[in-house]
Amino acid sequence: MATYNWAAIVARLNKLIRYGCAPVGMKWIKTEEEFRQIPKVRIQEKHYPTCVAVGQAHQFGWTTACKFENYHANYCRGISGLFERDGKWYNGEMFNKVWFEELESSKAHNRALECVPSGHYAIVCSPVDAGKIEAPDVVVLYTSSAQAFMLFAGWQYKGYEKLEFSFVGESTCADSWCHTFNTGKPGFAIPSFADRKFGGAGEWEVRVSFTPEDLVRAIEGMEGMWKAGLRYPIAPHSLTTDVCPGMPPHYLEF
Repeated sequence: MATYNWAAIVARLNKLIRYGCAPVGMKWIKTEEEFRQIPKVRIQEKHYPTCVAVGQAHQFGWTTACKFENYHANYCRGISGLFERDGKWYNGEMFNKVWFEELESSKAHNRALECVPSGHYAIVCSPVDAGKIEAPDVVVLYTSSAQAFMLFAGWQYKGYEKLEFSFVGESTCADSWCHTFNTGKPGFAIPSFADRKFGGAGEWEVRVSFTPEDLVRAIEGMEGMWKAGLRYPIAPHSLTTDVCPGMPPHYLEF
């Protein structure tokens, strides 16, 4: 199991994209025994979805968990891996005449959701530098679009691979942390209505997700880009003396 110096990683993020806080680590817990080993976890009495737990970790620095009984509906439990999705889950009734005009569209939406496999006891969300989660499965950041671009470009800096992202509609947790959990690939999402109403996502924020290993890869790539003059914040042309200051001379030959 890889170990990470999260304090140093957060410091590098702050230098490179002025992130200003710690990313949120998410850990899917299999058993109650494993859950009890995590210190000082907040369990709310009222019902709330995963996006609330992630939002509280991001905004307040809390270590918060969602267990089966915390969710308001099997819909969110099913996406998050705490419920075995059944025929009723897939019937589309929950969002029929809400997000979709007819039942078939609502059913198609549920089928399109990328869900975490069932069988988990809880999800714990905590700032990565809090020391509560030893090895997060997924790391989540709420960023501006420019910060997200720099992170993904940094990830591509060495060992280029085209990244493709989806938009599933409401419940874009499926596009971000669920996608990263399932595939190990970076995720990107425009926070959904619920993310903003319940999870507190900001009006201009987007959400990106990485495995810990890939977040480090993105940071290392951004450090390489930094040396070439590709830095955040991205200075408008009117503030620079050249199109891309810091670029090597051969750049102008293309």
